[in-house]
Amino acid sequence: MMLCSRCGCSNKATNEYCEGCGAALGIECSACHHLNGPTARFCGRCSTALKPAASQATSQSLQHVLASLNAKGGERKRLTILFADIRNSTSLIDSLGDPEIGMRRLQPVLDLMKEAVARYEGVVNKSQGDGVMALFGAPQPHEDHAVRGCLAALAMQDGITRLGDPDLQIRVGVHTGEVVVQTVEHGIYQTYDAAGPNVHLANRLEQLADAGAILISKETYAAAKQFIEVEPLGPQPIRGMATPVEIFRVRGLQHAPSSGVFRSGIRLSPLTGRTEEYSALLHELENTIRSEGHVVGVVGEAGIGKSRLCFEFAENCRGKGIRVFGRVYWLTAGQRRFSRCWS
Repeated sequence: MMLCSRCGCSNKATNEYCEGCGAALGIECSACHHLNGPTARFCGRCSTALKPAASQATSQSLQHVLASLNAKGGERKRLTILFADIRNSTSLIDSLGDPEIGMRRLQPVLDLMKEAVARYEGVVNKSQGDGVMALFGAPQPHEDHAVRGCLAALAMQDGITRLGDPDLQIRVGVHTGEVVVQTVEHGIYQTYDAAGPNVHLANRLEQLADAGAILISKETYAAAKQFIEVEPLGPQPIRGMATPVEIFRVRGLQHAPSSGVFRSGIRLSPLTGRTEEYSALLHELENTIRSEGHVVGVVGEAGIGKSRLCFEFAENCRGKGIRVFGRVYWLTAGQRRFSRCWS
């Protein structure tokens, strides 16, 4: 079966067009742009090897998520919510007279917002004329979704600076918490959405922020503090919230401390169930000592203990007097986007 990226309908693998909306299901050749059948491996016009577009695969994966959520009626998830908008956009458009001219001026800002979200593998689930709402940590799970949300916010502000237009400034609010993710029907298609008080808090942070500022909650700071520099603003009254909320203004990035996520003073439980992986790392350490070093990649689903395994291995090295250097990478579509070192 093949899912249509436009309406989500299931189609036969041999279909060239969607039975639900008529959209083409074929694979476009990158060399001659000929539209081939959905099961084709080589172009029927020029014989170039075909590869399904990554965006098509991502879209089909999202449609699977939407179908599952629709069947369950929604589910609870802890993720990071980002709101960003252009400050004083209404007056800016009004001053230009023609709304079409105004939107053309705002569009580059909206484009860089969406690009920053995509760079750190978030999803823009709502886009208005002057801003976006984005989710990190769902539908694609990431254990560092709070960090990604902060990096996307900083990338947005950096992008605005590069545009060089003093009249275009944005404000961003980021909050991490539990929400209910669900599907929302819009005629012939569905979208991915989040609901709950934590969504409203993220929106309130964005509205509270000054032009050019990024405000985050205590929860987001707790999850991302090893990567960002902040200015504490203390508890602030938030409209609709019964008690003041502790807020931080993001100032920039900082070098990550050694295994800082595990150095919070909280007693750790013993490492279990990773004997084979840990032994493999120790074996490669012995090879390195003998000048026979290799590169070892630790991969796996979010939350299964990759960071803890690396922490225990690094602590073992330090216990032997071996200095540990590390570098964290965020990857998007095979390209290095950001890195930070520690020792």
